[in-house]
Amino acid sequence: MRSLTFIVFGVLILVPVLAHAEDVAPAALNSFSSAPAKLSSAQVLDQNGHVLGTVERVQTDQDGKPNALSFRAASDGRTVVVAASAVSYDGHVLVTSNDQPQIAELIKTPTRTAAK
Repeated sequence: MRSLTFIVFGVLILVPVLAHAEDVAPAALNSFSSAPAKLSSAQVLDQNGHVLGTVERVQTDQDGKPNALSFRAASDGRTVVVAASAVSYDGHVLVTSNDQPQIAELIKTPTRTAAK
């Protein structure tokens, strides 16, 4: 009876873990040994959670490790390229650093001046 209790308890602990098996803690894209399969259809967000675009291509080095990412900007359709070290991936979305010049340009807002 005691071993049955341990088995049931163990299953109850493992079920949530297995249900989220594809979730990954956010990690720099260049820390992956190869480009994750689901990456090709992932959205790219800025650090504030705004959608910047959708992945077009992942550039890899000679060992297959991601080193750059290109995505189609949602705002104007242009292709934007960022280093894999400036992008994190959690298994669902990519989040890029807002301090990258090409990202800062995408998210800039017009400066308002006071009327004279």
